[in-house]
Amino acid sequence: MRRAAWVMTGLMAAPAAMAAAQDVPPPAPAQEQEPAPSPAGAGGDVVEELEGEEVVVTGQLRGAVPGDVKPELILNPADIRAYGVSSITELLAELEPQTRSASGGPPVLLLSGRPISGMAEIRGIPPEAIERIDILPEEAALKLGYRADQRVVNFVLRRRFRAITAEADASFATAGGRDGQEFDFGLLRINRDGRINIEVEYERESRLLESDRDIITEALSSPFDRIGNIRGLLPNGEIDPALSALAGTLVTTAGAPAAAAAGAVPLGSFAAGANRLNQTDLSPYRTLQPQTENLAINAVLNRAIGKVSATATLRLEQSQSESLLGLPSATLTLPGANPFSPFAADTQLYRYYDQFSPLERSSNNRSLQGGFSLNGDLSPRWRWSVTGNWERSERRTLTDTGVDTLVLQSRLDAGDPAFNPFGAIPADMWAIRPADRSNSVSNVGSVNALVSGPLAKLPAGEISTSLRVAGRTNDLTAQSLRRGLFTTSDIGRDTGSVRANIDLPIASRSRAVLSALGNLSLNANVELEELSDFGTLLTYGYGANWSPIDGVRFLATFTEEEGAPSAQQLGDAVVATPNVRVFDFVRGETVDITRIEGGNPNLLASDRSAMKLGLNVRPIKNTDLSFNVDYNKSTIRNLSQGFPAVTAEIEAAFPGRFVRDGSGRLLQIDNRPVNFLRSEREEVRWGINFSKQISSPLARQRAEQMQAQRAARQAAREAAREAGQQGETPPTGERGPGEGPRRFGEGGRGPGAGFGGRGGGFRGGLGGGGANGGRFQLGLFHTIALTDRLTIREGLPVLDRLNGAAFGSRGGAPRHEVELRAGVVRDGIGLRVNADWRSATRVRGGTAGAAEELRFDDMATVNLRLFANLSPDFKFVRDNRWLAGTRITLSIDNLFDQRLRVTDETGATPLSHQPAQLDPVGRTVQISIRKMFF
Repeated sequence: MRRAAWVMTGLMAAPAAMAAAQDVPPPAPAQEQEPAPSPAGAGGDVVEELEGEEVVVTGQLRGAVPGDVKPELILNPADIRAYGVSSITELLAELEPQTRSASGGPPVLLLSGRPISGMAEIRGIPPEAIERIDILPEEAALKLGYRADQRVVNFVLRRRFRAITAEADASFATAGGRDGQEFDFGLLRINRDGRINIEVEYERESRLLESDRDIITEALSSPFDRIGNIRGLLPNGEIDPALSALAGTLVTTAGAPAAAAAGAVPLGSFAAGANRLNQTDLSPYRTLQPQTENLAINAVLNRAIGKVSATATLRLEQSQSESLLGLPSATLTLPGANPFSPFAADTQLYRYYDQFSPLERSSNNRSLQGGFSLNGDLSPRWRWSVTGNWERSERRTLTDTGVDTLVLQSRLDAGDPAFNPFGAIPADMWAIRPADRSNSVSNVGSVNALVSGPLAKLPAGEISTSLRVAGRTNDLTAQSLRRGLFTTSDIGRDTGSVRANIDLPIASRSRAVLSALGNLSLNANVELEELSDFGTLLTYGYGANWSPIDGVRFLATFTEEEGAPSAQQLGDAVVATPNVRVFDFVRGETVDITRIEGGNPNLLASDRSAMKLGLNVRPIKNTDLSFNVDYNKSTIRNLSQGFPAVTAEIEAAFPGRFVRDGSGRLLQIDNRPVNFLRSEREEVRWGINFSKQISSPLARQRAEQMQAQRAARQAAREAAREAGQQGETPPTGERGPGEGPRRFGEGGRGPGAGFGGRGGGFRGGLGGGGANGGRFQLGLFHTIALTDRLTIREGLPVLDRLNGAAFGSRGGAPRHEVELRAGVVRDGIGLRVNADWRSATRVRGGTAGAAEELRFDDMATVNLRLFANLSPDFKFVRDNRWLAGTRITLSIDNLFDQRLRVTDETGATPLSHQPAQLDPVGRTVQISIRKMFF
């Protein structure tokens, strides 16, 4: 089949499919050849001849991104349906390995090759309404006026589509303790006047307690207990010489006997707990995952105003979460003269109070977002766009702080016989400290104007350019009340920027200009950004795009960028979280600490140098098979981030951020962001993408039906002409003489019918059902980290995160990461498998004399999704037509219930790195029922 026909047949309407007989499944073509552009990017707009099914290709594909940087991956409707997802959000999650930039930036999202105001503009669009997805490399982002650390994802919608979608999901963890529900409703209508989209989403998930996962919470380094633990205050740490004599050894700690909760006990009762701490299981009082609720309403309206496409977006979202942080605790000084103390000297008492509710944290987030986009043409070759966004976000956090020790300590000092420090607190002595509060309000507004097109002609092609002018205002106001101390911050930032890009063609095979070189173009870009609080920042870059032969493309990009820390990093409200479990590499122990988070107004601007060399190969013409190899290297100076782990090097560099008690036990970490001197990352990432149509007996049967019906209609037309009647079959949406009006989408049954007519192109088999036959997809990606180093400050050791330095709670940076995305769909039944593997790492974070090393095993997780699209191809659907358009999905995340295993040098697992602590939920099963109404 000719390339053009192979590329564009799928765009053509299938009028015959809309005249299906009532006693057989609705017909459709033998093969689904919807837009599957050639790997080289050739293709064009379609001029359809419905009678003869001829295809004329002119120019480039409808909705394509202009320029000579062609897509690395193109997905047609069959490919999209093979993912079995319900929204663009889920689709982007599935495509994350293909759309992720090595630099870490999120992809630039376009709609029909044009900029959008934000994700809210497209998130409610169902995948069935998408005609094609183009995924392009970072070089395409430059042409559109964006930075070079983002790939480009271009969604091209069908010309006509109308549907109401309802979906209900229920999920649960197979280990118990966690369940969730989600309900979605969406309405979308696309026609020549524009589109309207309304979406409502509600989601909730129950909390998951540590006790639901048998988390071990007792730690020898934790002095608190439900009855109480005693520590000595004498110069040598001794509690009482008499107690030491009874125990036969120096006693510095002792667990209180259970009888102490009922009244005074003799000194000898403490001998059994000499130099031992009582342990309290906190797992019923702490959550591994909070209880959450989220409600979002999204509305989008697009209309043509003259020759300008205008879109307005409004989104309202509210979310709430509730977490348990353990029991309230108190550290009290127990006077030797107190009637409940058998000790001669003052001692220190450490207690949890389970008579009170667990400490809670409540977070409430609300946001209101509005956006617009205007897209038009200055001339047939020049495009312009203006996008704007405004968002107000408010976050409130309320954190319990526990018992007020001042009241309790005053009663102890007074020797109150009604207050037993080892028992329950009398009701008349209850005193709860005021909760910590934090509140932040962020207002962000932005406007971006872009113009792009050809500047001049050269022998090898046109010089193309883009110019982007942007303005942004950001205001963040934050207040926090912590332990009675009120702090406030008000960070305001106004930004104006100008970015220009130019592409210069050097060689061209088609124009016979230096054709021995193939196709070669050079590009350059520069951006000046003026920040009200950081002055002028400069970003510039340059690169090359070279295709020596068909199917082979080399890309090179070099970038130098100055960047400022975000307003959140500078001014977020200060929040203290108690009872956070961490591993202290300095002492080699697990401790529960208070972690301080928030903004740091003293952060410096950063400088980033990045280089990318890429190779894209499509070895077989007209076959959807591609190989990609990327080499990436980046260096960031004055990197802003929080502490990756509690290591000796980190604490030595920032001693004021760590608080320890007299024995050296870690009590608190201030994890607000700091500037590190330099971060270096170097990696190679290669991957394979492959997609192939597969046939089925049902598809062949439907093809035969199609041919027979076409022949019958042609014979009827000829007979009508001979009889002197109007012989031409009416276009889709009309009926012949004597027939009533045809409803939109009528002509078949359920999802096998679809939307026909010129430009519609929405054929039978929603979600990969019916006559489409099937599809097989494979994506395999391997990342090899060559360098990953962090320099804290000059004179301090360089932290090699590939060889012993911590990257976070999950260990160091893995040397190897592999991602597999595979799926097959046939006659509406689909299976997708997503698998991820990362190699083992180790962390050595102690002092030079007492290095503590942890090993993090390699880990593989597999996610499985099965789905069935109920179309009239199934007999029980033909007998129960209300089922048509329904999809049932069974998803299993972490199929084999794998969790990361961490061991120390003795083979034991630290309490802070228990498998269920790092991966709380484990295997999760979700059942989804989705129904589309046309």
